[in-house]
Amino acid sequence: MTRRPGNVVVVGTGLAGLRSAETLRAHGFDGRLTLVGEETHLPYERPALSKELLAGKRSPEQLTLRQPEFFREQKIELVLGRRVEKVSPRRRTVLLSDGRELVWDALVIATGARARRLRGLETPPGVHYLRTLSDALGLSAELVRGKRLAVVGAGFIGAEVASTAVSLGLDVSVIEPLAAPLERVLGAEIGMLLAKRYRAQGVELRLGTGVTDFACGADGRLRALELSDGSEITCDIAVVGVGAEPAGELLGGQEIETDASGRTEYENIYACGDVASSWRPSLGRRLRMEHWTSAAGQAAAVARTILGEESVHDDVPFFWSDQFGLRLQYVGFASTWASIDVDEDGDTFSVRYLDEDERLLAALVANRPSELAALRRELAARSRTPSREPELEAV
Repeated sequence: MTRRPGNVVVVGTGLAGLRSAETLRAHGFDGRLTLVGEETHLPYERPALSKELLAGKRSPEQLTLRQPEFFREQKIELVLGRRVEKVSPRRRTVLLSDGRELVWDALVIATGARARRLRGLETPPGVHYLRTLSDALGLSAELVRGKRLAVVGAGFIGAEVASTAVSLGLDVSVIEPLAAPLERVLGAEIGMLLAKRYRAQGVELRLGTGVTDFACGADGRLRALELSDGSEITCDIAVVGVGAEPAGELLGGQEIETDASGRTEYENIYACGDVASSWRPSLGRRLRMEHWTSAAGQAAAVARTILGEESVHDDVPFFWSDQFGLRLQYVGFASTWASIDVDEDGDTFSVRYLDEDERLLAALVANRPSELAALRRELAARSRTPSREPELEAV
């Protein structure tokens, strides 16, 4: 874009959408700015849904990222409870679910991701997915001491929900088709280290098995989970945490590919946050990261680029998870690795993921926050020469 736009529409009121809008204003954008969200809630802090909110330590109001007066003062038009049904790149419009059409000079798609569903299974009362504030409030009302909770999936969401439920006095079972919790991200060895921790906290962990059906009582409510090994787990409540799917259908697919500044293949259309698979020069590949710091960094880069301040988000990837008394913090990125180096000491441990030349690709620390800064420096120093980015086909 050769000149500053006069009218920007941002689709999505999660962290990425909010951060892109507020960065536009902070960097001097004085045109019309509209933030559209499908949810009826003000933008809120999503990572707390599976932890502090479920545990009753924070209220929904305490998760709100910006109060109504912020949007009034910043002259950001907030359109809540409306879904964007269609984007027209040629006409530069978006069609809302209430029939309204918004015109834009620049469009930011920050629609995030939605919970992946169990295919082919109807969801009876008592079965929950957790992605939104409304999801969390519905689940929270059912987490009552003494009830039996089954968690399907031992990923980050599943582990965090299980941890919270144990602290509330529920009996918890976790069902995971892989051989270890978080095996795809952290590897089998570290997954089994976490499995030992889960079991020590009283969790029944069923590994290497999946869910084939929900069994219901005469009232139609969940009674048990039927498993692929032929057994059943009796439960009052179930939470399905089997990952998330990027919500990129506005541009005809799931994840939306972007360059390092958030540009899509469509002129003047940008994407950021969980929906975006953005080019990372230091990694020489596109990467979709479903984490807070990545969403914030991409959104800020998109806003500055829209205003002509060419900006790239290529920080060392980082995410964290709180579960069963562990603060897990992960830096770097490793889809594969040649070896790992584990340093364990009671309730703390660190893991280094190494390539074939024993160079650091990524690291995980548990209850060792003081080690993060040095790991970040090591990863930043060893980043390869930025790779040339493949061209996005302009539309």
